[in-house]
Amino acid sequence: MNEKEKMKLDSQLIGYVPKRYLTQKDAATYTGTSPNTIKKYTEMGLPQIILEEKSNPKYDIKDIDAFMSKYKTKEM
Repeated sequence: MNEKEKMKLDSQLIGYVPKRYLTQKDAATYTGTSPNTIKKYTEMGLPQIILEEKSNPKYDIKDIDAFMSKYKTKEM
């Protein structure tokens, strides 16, 4: 990466704040799965954040990582 590319990337990252709480669609993208799979994971114990009765659930990245770690298998 040359200096010009580095400066461009740095300028794009200034002020960037990563999202910790994801929608179902974003959680699916984060895990490389589908929204239906996220629904299945919820049934298997993945916690949801529901702020109001009719609001869409949110998923904490830390909860997703912990949930996925429980199902990680040993490498061969």
